[in-house]
Amino acid sequence: MGQLFGTLQESKPYAQSLPLELWQHCWSFLAVEDLLAVSSTCLLFRCICKDILFRHITTTIPYKRTVRHIFQPRHDDVARIGRARRLILRLHALQNDSDAREVLRLVDTWSIKSFGSPAPLEEDEIMQYRDEKDHFPFVQPYRSIFLILPSCTNLRLLSVSDIHMGHERWFALEKMPRLECLTMERCVMSSDGSKAMKLKVVSITHEARRDPPDVPPPTTQLISSLFNPRHLERLTLLDLTFSDSFLQGLVGVGRFENLKHLSVVVPNAHMDTLFAFLSGTPSLSSLTISNFSAIATPNQPFLQSNVPNLIAYDGFPTLVPIFLPGRPVSTVRLRMNHRTDPEATLGDPFGVYDNNVICKALNDCSASKRAIHDLMISPFHPTPDSMQDIVRIHPDLRHLRLEILRTPNLNMGVDVEEPMSIIMDMLSDGMDMRDGNGLHPLFLISGVLSSIADGHLTLPVKLETLQLHYYQKAETVCDNEAKQRLIILKISAAYPALYEIHLGTTRWWRQGERWSREVLTRSHL
Repeated sequence: MGQLFGTLQESKPYAQSLPLELWQHCWSFLAVEDLLAVSSTCLLFRCICKDILFRHITTTIPYKRTVRHIFQPRHDDVARIGRARRLILRLHALQNDSDAREVLRLVDTWSIKSFGSPAPLEEDEIMQYRDEKDHFPFVQPYRSIFLILPSCTNLRLLSVSDIHMGHERWFALEKMPRLECLTMERCVMSSDGSKAMKLKVVSITHEARRDPPDVPPPTTQLISSLFNPRHLERLTLLDLTFSDSFLQGLVGVGRFENLKHLSVVVPNAHMDTLFAFLSGTPSLSSLTISNFSAIATPNQPFLQSNVPNLIAYDGFPTLVPIFLPGRPVSTVRLRMNHRTDPEATLGDPFGVYDNNVICKALNDCSASKRAIHDLMISPFHPTPDSMQDIVRIHPDLRHLRLEILRTPNLNMGVDVEEPMSIIMDMLSDGMDMRDGNGLHPLFLISGVLSSIADGHLTLPVKLETLQLHYYQKAETVCDNEAKQRLIILKISAAYPALYEIHLGTTRWWRQGERWSREVLTRSHL
């Protein structure tokens, strides 16, 4: 790049002779502040940077408390009040400036978030600021945003959180011509909708199981507007309050011929509703049953002709004998943190499992038409027996992810009065305690890695990637790089097909004979 910039300084026309795609690729690595600086150098770079700057927009909305502070400051939070003022002015400018339409046409992705108390100002509350309306005519920012959105003629992906989706907001979405991906998190939907949108991807998440929103469940008209059978390809329904209503409504909409990916939470007594919906999804290739689902089996046999193209299953092991036999499933993720009996409820997902349950689930996976190449088990205690079961039952495994539970499993079929001592005896197998907190090494990522290097734990010989994480959290392993490298090299010599190892947020990968290391951020996990 240094030689390129030197050439540009000598010959300005050379900058214009390079393809625009090359410049766009170069500037795509810059931060926002650097893009603004580059855009000020010449007209060409301004046009290129403008496309990048406005392609993805994130708007943080101030709610009731913050908007009140703009006009009635109670605290010295100058920065937050300043951000809220600037946001209101920008939204006003975007809505009233004719030149802003060019910018809005560049927007491809818009994410709308919130800060402050998640309760919007009502009309009568806005009127108390009537003296300031000449300066801030749109004191309700989320209303201004939804007035602007229909002008984003090329907007494809919209993500909203903590928004009350009333009729006006819903009508704005229906007027967006190219919207194909909609993500709603903790949103209240009180509109009926008016026409079916052409959404390919829909994600609805709301994890609050207590104090459900004081609104009626989604209507049939709203469901028909959201979920278009002719266009929907990916669906995520993780609304713990209204998932049953969504499932029941989807069954009545019709067959979803193009749906390929489904992630859903299944409330108690609605497993049959899920299977009724699945019978109308012949193209489904990936199915995820959420951790918060109740465990049950269908009252009627699930035919092999249903979901014949399923290749990936993520859920608890009790449904493996139903979804895998006769289907080309090669990716399995076993959620072992559920009860293994049909008495489980939505509010009590954690319960009993032991190594025998894992072994049975692994055996059930063998009923798939294809050999399992990608396996995840969460949570998992990597005992010598359980690791040997993985190697014995799935010798062709290519990718393995284990989410290690850092505390002893008190339900492993041992005496509940003294589980810790018995578990320690069962897992010790001649290895010394090496953790200062009294934990056995097999409860730690570093201990599991050392056990693999020493041959106490075995891996499939064809394994290419290994991921070791702590259950429900990802932490960087504390061992120093030099010590890790020695262990990685020892494992690599025993398993030559292995080329990538994740240890919490630490990633090792091999290029030729050389192993490299990096620390990942959470966005990479």
